[in-house]
Amino acid sequence: MTGNLASLLTVLVLAIVHVYAGTALAQRRRWGPRALSAGAGIAVAFVFLELMPDLAEQQHYVSGSGLLPVLERHVYVLALLGLTVAFWVETASRGSRRRRRAAGGPDQTGSATFWLSVASFVILNAAIGYAVASPGDKAVQPLWMFALAMGLHFLANDHSLVEHHGERYHSTGRWLLVAGLLSGWIVGIVPRLEIPPEALALVLAYIAGGMIMNVLRHELPDTDRSADVSAFAVGATVYGILVLSLAPPG
Repeated sequence: MTGNLASLLTVLVLAIVHVYAGTALAQRRRWGPRALSAGAGIAVAFVFLELMPDLAEQQHYVSGSGLLPVLERHVYVLALLGLTVAFWVETASRGSRRRRRAAGGPDQTGSATFWLSVASFVILNAAIGYAVASPGDKAVQPLWMFALAMGLHFLANDHSLVEHHGERYHSTGRWLLVAGLLSGWIVGIVPRLEIPPEALALVLAYIAGGMIMNVLRHELPDTDRSADVSAFAVGATVYGILVLSLAPPG
């Protein structure tokens, strides 16, 4: 299978997850804490055992490239930035829901917060789509493992987005997230638009930070919905064993 075809299939699978997660059927189905926590564990295992080690190796090349010379430990700074932006968006969403409930309105975010949240996830999805299309980047290889981790992460994350935004996510939000994914992939397959490997490492670091925060916000909710620690541990352990078993020898 050619690289472009494999990356296209991967990004289409991820897009389908968004489309399904935002349907009325998915909104009526209440995913159990066990299933959502298992998916969150898999996503965290991917970040810490697959993505971050590769980015740590890339840090040497980023430092030597002259990219953002005023910074040190570039990939960790970008991971922290991704986590901080995701934390800001989540805090804004929860605060908006609380204010609307207190005013007697529906338990959903306001319009401005909805667009802030969607814009942040469109940017994140564009980065993911670009990373999938990037030729030969081992941080997302093999693609099927990346798709598994990201797809389960999207399911859990979209579950929270539906809780925050309700019908607006169903009618508008999910399609914009799909557009972000596909736009990033299209940019990634155009040779003249390819960014340097060092810049791609920073993009992936931002994705890693955002994923960590989005998992934590689901596992530590401020609602009555509970998490399942054992399912989280099982998901992380099983995926971690898979990652380590497929890793090339030292």
